Amino acid sequence: MTIDGLFRNRQSYYYKNLGKYLKYVLNDHFVILLLVLGGATGLAYQNYLESVQVEALLPKVILSLVIILVIFSGNIRTLVKPADAVFLLPKEKEFNLIMRKNLVYSLIFHVFYTIVIGFLSVPLLIGIEQMEPDNQIIWLLTLVFWKVTHGIHSYYSLKQHQLETSRNIRYVINVISLTGILTSIFISVFIGFFIALAALSIFFLYVFIYTRSQNWNWESLIETEQRRTQKIYSIINMFIETPYSKHKVKRLKFLDFFYTFSVFNQNPEIYFLSRMFIRNYNFSGLYLRLVLIGGIAIYFSNNWIINSVISVLFLYLIGFQLIPMRQAFKKTVYFRLYPNTDTDKINTIQKLLVILLVGSTIVYSLASISSGWFTMTALLVINIMFIYLFVYGYLPRRLNKKEKFS
Repeated sequence: MTIDGLFRNRQSYYYKNLGKYLKYVLNDHFVILLLVLGGATGLAYQNYLESVQVEALLPKVILSLVIILVIFSGNIRTLVKPADAVFLLPKEKEFNLIMRKNLVYSLIFHVFYTIVIGFLSVPLLIGIEQMEPDNQIIWLLTLVFWKVTHGIHSYYSLKQHQLETSRNIRYVINVISLTGILTSIFISVFIGFFIALAALSIFFLYVFIYTRSQNWNWESLIETEQRRTQKIYSIINMFIETPYSKHKVKRLKFLDFFYTFSVFNQNPEIYFLSRMFIRNYNFSGLYLRLVLIGGIAIYFSNNWIINSVISVLFLYLIGFQLIPMRQAFKKTVYFRLYPNTDTDKINTIQKLLVILLVGSTIVYSLASISSGWFTMTALLVINIMFIYLFVYGYLPRRLNKKEKFS
């Protein structure tokens, strides 16, 4: 088998395996939830565009953060295995062609969602009079140039053997990118476009002409691919158990003050589950991201009905995606030997979810305070009602159903 055929088989297996799990993630309920959430967010965004002021600084700051996050995120899909460092080393010249194909595939995907985000940001730039309607192609091309530049940098970093050189180049690329993005948003779209075009042209020539003879850093190739796939399966593992997700546990001593409250020391189950939630970033990171995104969406909406819909949807997302904490009891041998019942475990999950969802409700209510006390009170009452129905109505049936089929 040729090296090209080998990677074609790997690509086919990769997408087949990924699709097998994604069909459980993108189920009917979750898709409907995303559609409703997207509609509510779109309506809130439209209402915000109608009220945005030309001289306002906050829209530019938020847009800058979003664009920076989009441009700096993502990596190249290589499908490299640990054994390739030995068996593919004699085929490194042929592997160069495979990596260039991987770069093109990855750039197509990354450029697609970058254009979508850029297209959605056009009305905001027009609303704050930072860009004329006829110049939106210039703005989109600017974002594409920056995304391609960072994609090429990811490609080039996999050839770097000297840590200091790699760090210096990454620093230069990041500084130039930040300067160009902020120039486009705060000063002129045209100036930012020319900065992006110049940076892409120079870096493209440097990587594919000046340094094209450099060999690959196989350790970096393997580590980068494993880290990329781990991020994907850690998200999928929130919905369904997969054999590919590896949880990293960290001791977060600065959060020990929570355990001065008696609610976390009532029994071993709640103590263990809360510790596991804090130390496992797959759970705690997901919770913090959803709370933050929901709070931002509510902050920019002045309609109490839209705020209520957004808050309930985010509470449902938080609660639904934390249900797999049930697996923590099944995987821990101590709770198989410990004399407790399934009812005790379900009650423990209910208590922790109530604490987390009430904390989210407080954040969402505070985020809506600019809309008035009525909106804040309505949001608080509706969310408390939803938490009660979800935790004490839906959750026990869901956990008992999973227990029957597990």
